[in-house]
Amino acid sequence: MDQQAGSPDPTADTGAPLDHLRPVPSNDPAAPPRKKRTGPKTPQGKARVSRNAMGFGIHSPAPLIPGESREEWEKHRAGVLASVEPANYLETFLAERMVSASWVLMNRVTAYEVAEFTRANKGSEVFRLPPANELDKIQRYEARLTKQFYQPMHELEALQKQRRGEAAPLARLDVQGVSEP
Repeated sequence: MDQQAGSPDPTADTGAPLDHLRPVPSNDPAAPPRKKRTGPKTPQGKARVSRNAMGFGIHSPAPLIPGESREEWEKHRAGVLASVEPANYLETFLAERMVSASWVLMNRVTAYEVAEFTRANKGSEVFRLPPANELDKIQRYEARLTKQFYQPMHELEALQKQRRGEAAPLARLDVQGVSEP
């Protein structure tokens, strides 16, 4: 086979040391233990990694992330709780799950979607969609959070019916997007 002019011979020994390659871990019990990464040491490093899950906050366990309004959060929370009127601890727990899921869905997923559309159209005179993988990710977040909202809502409705002495369904089927006959 002819090689193109200027292309290196793949079988030639370059003489370069292979120090940059990491050794493959040994299964030998007598092998010395590998050093583990111990994480950040400084307070600044610890503060930085404590915010790793934030990004747009979709995965953040905190009810509020930087840039969100505490007043808006409290108003949203009070509105949802007033709408479902929980009467005991378990009902309040389910209502709080609804509050969190709807807050993230309304604010953080929307912010992420806007950021992706802005990034896709920056400097472009024609409208462009974000990359397909980003659109898929947004849709997965929306679907997961919608499910996280409706599951506790259905459980809360069943508990409230049971508390009022009404017949609560033994099984519930959640069918979305299906038209009624």
